[in-house]
Amino acid sequence: MTQPTAYQYVKLGLNLEFLRGISTASVMQTTSLAAFPRLMENLSARRYSVMQVVTALKALLVQLEEMGLAESLRVAEPFRPMLKEMDEYLASQAKPQLAYVTDPFAERLIALSRKVAAAVRSELGMAAQGNSRSE
Repeated sequence: MTQPTAYQYVKLGLNLEFLRGISTASVMQTTSLAAFPRLMENLSARRYSVMQVVTALKALLVQLEEMGLAESLRVAEPFRPMLKEMDEYLASQAKPQLAYVTDPFAERLIALSRKVAAAVRSELGMAAQGNSRSE
């Protein structure tokens, strides 16, 4: 495995963070939204189109392969059927750019993204330990 570049690490982190952030603020009982100034921008329908998620997922899977993170890629395998489901959904839409991730699907993506992020941290940590021992 060739040593990944700093750019690859940054891009991997950005894609994981994007996928982990696919949460919505549920409707809350309140009399004022002053405490939530960015609430509307944070709703999934404003931030997470299916097309964006598909792009990020495909990039993430390619990155894991290119960086040789086999264990992280194994943990990310459940993304593949989700990706297929989103691709099929987009293909059935007259205006795919207007398709947004639903809350239950988003929750599944978030949970899996957290597992993949933990696997990446673990795998990179073990690789760093291995590199420091071999020097």
